[in-house]
Amino acid sequence: MSVKPTRPELNPPSTASTRTTGPSSVAGASKPSAADSVSKDTVTFTSNVDAMLKLEEKLASIPDVDNARVESIRASIAEGSYRIDTGKIVDNLLNIEKDLN
Repeated sequence: MSVKPTRPELNPPSTASTRTTGPSSVAGASKPSAADSVSKDTVTFTSNVDAMLKLEEKLASIPDVDNARVESIRASIAEGSYRIDTGKIVDNLLNIEKDLN
């Protein structure tokens, strides 16, 4: 079985909601019967899949970096007014550690 990524640029979404594969085969079977050659495996996707694909497309359009925030921080660093809140950093690290346990 092959699972392909759903990112649009890697694997364009199909409009079909049902997919059918070739004949089923059982490992160790010596000869397929007439019923085996006719039966097909079918997968049906729910409406949740379409919603997830649309959400994924929206997320892909959001930039990874907030350039305005980066420039604001750069300016603060350059003028010497940027302050690091070590207590906040420690608190956040401890919260992450608690969430992992």
